[in-house]
This record gives sequence, structure tokens and C-alpha cells, in this order.
Amino acid sequence: MPHGRSFAILSSLIPGRQKLLAARSQTTLNSTQFLARKQWDKPPAITILAGAADFFKKQLIERFIRELSDDGAPDVNRLQGPPNDKRVSELPLAPVLDSLRSMSFLASTQVVIIDGADAFLRAHRAELEACLETGFPGGHLVLCLRGKLDGRTKFAKAAAKSGWVIECEQPFDRPPPWEDRAPVWDSPLSHWLSRHAASKGLELNPQTAYALHSRAGCDLELLDEELEKLKTYLAESKSTLIDEKAISAVTGELREDSIFSVVDLFLEGRRRDTISALENLFERGYHAQNGSLVIDGPGIALPLLATLLKKIRSLRRGHALKRAGASSMNLVQEGIVGKPFLSSFERQLERNPPGRLAQLFDRLYNTDRGIKTGRDPHRLLLLLVAE
Repeated sequence: MPHGRSFAILSSLIPGRQKLLAARSQTTLNSTQFLARKQWDKPPAITILAGAADFFKKQLIERFIRELSDDGAPDVNRLQGPPNDKRVSELPLAPVLDSLRSMSFLASTQVVIIDGADAFLRAHRAELEACLETGFPGGHLVLCLRGKLDGRTKFAKAAAKSGWVIECEQPFDRPPPWEDRAPVWDSPLSHWLSRHAASKGLELNPQTAYALHSRAGCDLELLDEELEKLKTYLAESKSTLIDEKAISAVTGELREDSIFSVVDLFLEGRRRDTISALENLFERGYHAQNGSLVIDGPGIALPLLATLLKKIRSLRRGHALKRAGASSMNLVQEGIVGKPFLSSFERQLERNPPGRLAQLFDRLYNTDRGIKTGRDPHRLLLLLVAE
């Protein structure tokens, strides 16, 4: 099977995105579909793992090493790439190539893995492009990128033909923004979590998967750990079905993260889901960081307003940097948003132009003042999110 073959599933996407992703799929492979293959082709000389989902990179590297272990485990050498373009001299190309061109004395082959290889690749694209065709007598090179591979470069096109370029993207925890009528649970993260549970012999439908990642968060490694806990918990009753009762028993009741969920839903323009999440929050309360259950109206409303205010300030900073020509990764470097949440943050930037954010500031002030002067916090928040 050619390394550059497309595995993108496009049937559920709108036509404009179909054309965009069809072109992009000529140069990249999808990590989850790649991992699902029962058999792999022989690994190429150079493999690129690009994107924010380190959990997928970890799985791919473990599988990569297993695929090369028929004649014994390979010799694995893991290196840290230079942090930026100005410090590329911290990891010279020559020693890396010398190692890959030399046969290992202790193993049949070797794997050199470079974490954070973005600057390293930018500095040595031409030399590495030549290695795609010739290969390495002594092993394989795996480059782990924090961002995406620039598909416009000659190296990217050559890598798609003669290597593997595998996208390791963090699955969104909400439906795509163009799916305005999709239920809140119908997200890539919910579906991935459902499939990942099945790989462990567990039954988890996407609706219940949403309940799990709403409580445990979106970190894939943490979610993997929660599934292992659930498997142990269910084994006592010889069951494999994960339901909300089991999730509550293992992860606890709804955590403070539910406040963040309400804020994110609101800023993504999902009014119906925001109201539903807000009603659930007032009905069940949330656990504060000290473990106590908060159920009183002001105790719920005021932290929520504080969280929303902080997020709005971040969005305003994001707009200011974008106007100044900043890239998406600049937002991460400036500490405005964490890399796993960059895609969600950019969707919120699109949904909330500067004019709307200014109006939200005024509405937040009036809501906060109303709560502190004795008005019903539940009603005030419903009015805030429903407008």
C-alpha cells in the first residue's frame, strides 16, 4: 500500500471542506486510522508525527518499535530537538545521520526519535529530503513535531511519497461548528473515546463517553487511565458496560470543570447546550478544589462569571495579536492558550469578534452587580447566556 494514500473520511463534511481536506489528505495520514491497521507496511526511512496529541505519538512509537522487533528489539535513541530556530546548533545534523548510517552492534536495527523536531526539520529539510530516497543502512528516523508539517515544501511532498506523515491531532470535544444542530455529545472526542474503550473490551456509547470526558477533561492519557480504572471497577461485577453510575463511582461527581464547560459552550455560540449545562450545574452543584460540594446560587454563579471574564480577556488578547500578524502558534507561545485547546480557542475567536466581547464585558458587569445586590443568580445567568 503506498505511503501517501489518503485515509480521510470525508462523507460527513460540507463540500468546501471536502475539497480542502481531499487535497490535504494526499500528503498526510490519520493517526487513529493508522493505529487501527492490523498490519503495517515496512516502516520507511523517515516518519513524521505532527500535531498536539502526544498520546497518539506515544502509541504510534510503541507500535513502530513492535513492528521492527521481529528479529529482536531495536536500539532506540531518543533526542530532544532545539527549542527554536536560533538554537538549531544544539542538535547538529551530522551526528544524527552518522548514527543512522552505522549498524548497531547490539540490535538488528535502530530507531532515532527526535522530540520537538520542528526547528531541526526546518534547518535540515534539504539534507533529509535526500535521505528519504536513499534510506539509512542502520535504522529509521522519527521526527515528532509540535505543529503541522508545512505541506507546501518539497520535503513534505517527498515525505508523503517515500515516508510516512501522520497527523496526531487532538480530537475536538464539541461537534464541528458547521454542525449547528448536532447534539453536544456528538463530537470527535466522544467517538474516539467510545472506540478506544472497545479496544479494551469495554462498552461505551458516545453519549456516555461525553459524560466521561466532561468529568475527566480532554487529556487523552488521563482518559486512557480513567478507562483502566473503569475496567478494574467493572470487573468486580463481571460487567463491561460503562454507564454514568460507574463513571460517578470512579471519577466522582461533576467537578469544577463543569464551569469551564458552560463557558466554552457559551463562547462557541451553542445556546441550547449552554442552557442545558447551566441547568445541570445549578441542579447538581460542583466540587470546589478543596473537595466541598458547592450548591448555593452565588457560589456557583460568581466563579462562573470570573472564569468567563478571564476567557474573554484571553480572547481580546488573541484578537489583538492576530491583528498584529501573529500566527496560531504565537498564541501558545505567549501563554494565551494551551496547545491542546488551540483549535477550540480559534473557533471562539471566530464566534466572538471584538465588538461582541465589548458588549459581553458590560453584560458581565451588570450580571455580577445584580448577584451581589441580592437578585436571583440562576435567573441572571440564564438571561446572560440566552441573549
